[in-house]
Amino acid sequence: MGESKKDASQLREVHHLLMQGKSAEGHVRLTQITDEPPEQRKEFDYLQAWNAVLQERWEDVTQQIRDIPALLRAEERESLLTNGSIRRRRPICLLILGELARELGYPEEATEHLQHCLALLNERRMNIPEVRLLAHCNLGRLALEMNQTAQALIQYETASELCGDEEAEHFIFIMILTGLCETSMRLGRFEQALSAGKQALLLLRTNPSSGCQEPLLLMLSRISLSLEDTASALAYAQDARHVANQANDPARVANSLLVLAEIHYKAHQMQEARTNCQHTLALLSTPQNQPLRATTLFLSGKIAEAEWHYQPEQEKLATEALECYEQARAIFDTLHDASALAKVSRRLAQLLEGRGQPELALTHWKNAYMLSEQRG
Repeated sequence: MGESKKDASQLREVHHLLMQGKSAEGHVRLTQITDEPPEQRKEFDYLQAWNAVLQERWEDVTQQIRDIPALLRAEERESLLTNGSIRRRRPICLLILGELARELGYPEEATEHLQHCLALLNERRMNIPEVRLLAHCNLGRLALEMNQTAQALIQYETASELCGDEEAEHFIFIMILTGLCETSMRLGRFEQALSAGKQALLLLRTNPSSGCQEPLLLMLSRISLSLEDTASALAYAQDARHVANQANDPARVANSLLVLAEIHYKAHQMQEARTNCQHTLALLSTPQNQPLRATTLFLSGKIAEAEWHYQPEQEKLATEALECYEQARAIFDTLHDASALAKVSRRLAQLLEGRGQPELALTHWKNAYMLSEQRG
């Protein structure tokens, strides 16, 4: 255990050196790590390849990233890595390096590698269409992960324009359409989001082996709900639940049940919403499911509060809502989710005001204001 922690610390040190452009020192540190644990092998390989890029040792880069998957057919990827001059092989190396950085949770570094890739492709006689297309597609995905929605839209629209007839039936085009769907949804452009999402879903259904139907179905459900098309929202969510059930993955089933609960809540079908929330919570137990659990508890509180407004004599419903909000707040607090905490504080303030407890409500109003200020 001690050796593992030591190696992890050494890798972080190398990462820091490379971020500062100190490739020579980084190279020395890498040679001192002689037996990294298996769980850190991918990070070690990434740092080796990144260091080789900084030192312009492109033959080494090609060998180090050779077995790392990329969003290309195997034969196409192998051809790009082995054929032609080193100058022509550099962009695919950076594309794969960027994808590896993203997988490891380094979005800024991944963005830098992909922008370097595009800069090389812009050199004279250097355009490689399939690599350029993937670079823009990956930059769009990274921008979404970093909540840079306007930048994501630029990247996905550029990628869409680069798609030729061959890519129109390709899984990369499905990725671009799905990215445009999510980006437009986040920007509140629901009609555009629905159009892109439907097109992606049609292609997915003709090529089911590519997967990814379930998250797209849930996204289309939420878009339809925003457009007040409850029937379509319900149909998409039920399809997503069917796909999740076939995968036998409790977290995925829970996610689809939560969307169904949101639809029933907005349609004022409280018993159905309550039942789906209860089923969702029953499926969530592991630590990695805490964000979904907190969101479900928050919705459960809103359902109980709405039922209390219908039946004000049922004080136990107000107490239930309060307990759900407090449980959700405790989880969101451990997750340091200021946006969610602000929403919970506002609901708590409104509930306490309704119960005739203005002093307690004021505390939560102040907390909501402070959290909103933190978000900027």
